[in-house]
Amino acid sequence: MRVDLASLGTFNRIGTAGANKAAEALSMLSGLETSVERTKINFTPVDSVEALFADVEQAVAIEFDGALEGQALLVFDEESASSVLEALANGDSDPDSAYLNEVANIMTSSFVDGWAEQLEETIDISTPTAVEDPEHRVPAAELTDFSFVFESDVGFGSDGHECRFYLLPDPTSFLEMLQESGEESADGDVSIRELSTFIQLTAAGAETVATNLETMTGIETDVAVTHLDFVPITDVTGAVDDGEYVGTVFEFDGTIDGYLAVMFEAAGASTVADAVLPEGANSEAMQQSAIEELGNVTASGFIDGWANALDTTIDHSVPDFVDDMGRAVLQSIAVQLAREQEFAYVFDVAITATEPMTCRLFAFPDAEGFRTVVSGLDEDLDVTSVERV
Repeated sequence: MRVDLASLGTFNRIGTAGANKAAEALSMLSGLETSVERTKINFTPVDSVEALFADVEQAVAIEFDGALEGQALLVFDEESASSVLEALANGDSDPDSAYLNEVANIMTSSFVDGWAEQLEETIDISTPTAVEDPEHRVPAAELTDFSFVFESDVGFGSDGHECRFYLLPDPTSFLEMLQESGEESADGDVSIRELSTFIQLTAAGAETVATNLETMTGIETDVAVTHLDFVPITDVTGAVDDGEYVGTVFEFDGTIDGYLAVMFEAAGASTVADAVLPEGANSEAMQQSAIEELGNVTASGFIDGWANALDTTIDHSVPDFVDDMGRAVLQSIAVQLAREQEFAYVFDVAITATEPMTCRLFAFPDAEGFRTVVSGLDEDLDVTSVERV
């Protein structure tokens, strides 16, 4: 099946409208002030879905059908669930967790009503059910091992609590809707297999990056998650927490243009820098140089995998060292992207280590170039055969 990826923008706007309705419903129920932090479309490998729910303590699932089929999930961590229950309990010292089912029911109804209004169709929802394994509720497409997942982060109260609302459409139902809503021109069309292959290629590149880091530092690494997000430019900064990061930013150009950020959590940056420096060489200048070199090798390993698969050349700039809040780093990239596009494709990679080190890698390909490259990719490409640095 071929779809126009540009039509994802329409569905992101519908998702945002639905999330706002759901947040308003939560506010009316609980009396808590609410806000939608961000809404994104996540195109993720089925075997990476579990990472989306890593911190979930309580989850409620609701099935829906009609104009769109699938499931909705409302998930909380323990503190956030307690905060909502206390607000609903009216002083009851032992609030019933079943209250969350009613919250999910009303929020889901409000969310899908927003979709139904936009589509001018009917969407019916089922009775809410508490679930312990939300990752197993994500439907997989018959033609691919990837799923579309709509994610909205809803903040509430004065203590920084939030819940996450997931819309998990049946892939076939959603792809048909995408196809029907696309432009008549096929210039921006890609097949889902092509898109899946490119993400698999990127995931393989992330594994190469982790291997390169492990070789250079001697620190055992693991790729925690690799996925593609489609997100409004204004929400790009929400991809990372508000902590401090040290790393490098690159601009790349060629068959595909864009930006790449390689960022280490500041708390563990000295660990990874010291691992590649001679003993005793721990001056600030030398640590910065080590981070820049690690970033350079990481960028080369990641981008060259794309270039080799596409049988082309993609160049990247010299590293631009950054030591700042993670969201400030991504904001600087978002400003550049906003000159040409309203939405961003974001490849989000998290690499963790046995020692205190977390590396976040974000790739932001130019939207038009990305669609062109994906549409020309061999959907049967064996990504394991691609030469990497």
